[in-house]
Amino acid sequence: MKITLKNIKHSEFASHETNCFQADIYIAGKPFACVSNDGVGASDMHYKHPKNPTNNFHADLRKIDEQLKADYPESYGLDGIVSDVLVDYLVTKDVKKLMSRNMIVFEKGEKGYYKYGKKKYNITKERMGWFNNQMWQKFKDNWVCINQMPIAEAVAYFKSN
Repeated sequence: MKITLKNIKHSEFASHETNCFQADIYIAGKPFACVSNDGVGASDMHYKHPKNPTNNFHADLRKIDEQLKADYPESYGLDGIVSDVLVDYLVTKDVKKLMSRNMIVFEKGEKGYYKYGKKKYNITKERMGWFNNQMWQKFKDNWVCINQMPIAEAVAYFKSN
């Protein structure tokens, strides 16, 4: 069961115990529900999406939640899956923003990263050879620059390190 979120609105300042957000839940590419959380620790609130033709929304919601709990016991059902998808979206957004202004370098086997400002170091596409040479001199073969990876791979590497 493929669950995606669209029309995500997130409020960092209002997120306390949980993420404060609202979004549309799509299941297998079709609109199912509108979901929101006020960010103070309660469960998500689900409402029938205006484009969802079902007449049994609450029964469908229970069925989907039970199926997700059976398929992914560690996920806590629909709320857990929505939370995971939302966090992936937020981390991806943050990594893209970070990489737009900086070269992000990890030393292999270490936690944390080094940030080299593209403006400060005049790092352009034409100067990538220079940048790679500088990193090799500093770290030898023991470094990874996530800017040189596809975004999904860069986000996964960022999350794991």
